[in-house]
Amino acid sequence: MIDSQANPQKQTLGHLLAKVSRLVGSRMRMRLEPIGLHHAQGMILFQLWREDGMAQHALAQALHITPPTATNTLQRMERDGWIQRRRDESDQRVVRVYLTERARALREEARSTFRDLDRELTAVLSVKERQILMASLAKVHHHLSQAMEAVDPAGLRQASPGDEEKEDR
Repeated sequence: MIDSQANPQKQTLGHLLAKVSRLVGSRMRMRLEPIGLHHAQGMILFQLWREDGMAQHALAQALHITPPTATNTLQRMERDGWIQRRRDESDQRVVRVYLTERARALREEARSTFRDLDRELTAVLSVKERQILMASLAKVHHHLSQAMEAVDPAGLRQASPGDEEKEDR
């Protein structure tokens, strides 16, 4: 059994964030499975609900996944009827990703699932703690994003190959 009460002060910040991230991912998988989605698919759909018709490479960059990972996940999503991929009319090198009616119909149920998880995550925090946590994580995210851009301006190595595919299974 995992010792969930281990003293967080004895862990590094990176280690604790990684553990929390894995737990959040597990909770999300548990919540998305009943509606027929995998975690990575849910993240892609949320991005497309914000901007349907995104270029596939821009979608990969927005989600901090490698282009091959995006391609593999999008192929499965296309096969399962969640998205359609089409060449851009003005630039045939660009592949655009569009939601299907099936994906559009699932939007509110999926959004509700994400909101429920957010409520679960924040229920143990006071309003002030939530504000501090959000501000702190945003600051760390900004720093790491900037550092990654400096190392890899094209955004091609922001995730290890296979990271999202593992989540997708």
